[in-house]
Amino acid sequence: MNFNYLMEKNTRSRKCRQYPGQECYWQPVGDGRATNGGYVCVMMCCKHCDRREDVFLPEAQYKIQEKLISKEIGYV
Repeated sequence: MNFNYLMEKNTRSRKCRQYPGQECYWQPVGDGRATNGGYVCVMMCCKHCDRREDVFLPEAQYKIQEKLISKEIGYV
């Protein structure tokens, strides 16, 4: 499943290194880590070119997405 909607606009629109005409296909690769200020950090990786980015989600938004993220990384 593509998680581009969780990425910031400038990160989401980056072109993939593997497929130059397309945007990266972002997927979570690890469970979230709590950070200061009520945010959760989730590591995302492009399915094709292995580019990695951290996404900082507000805790409430992470709770909404938590089940999908866990399913994608294989915890459910």
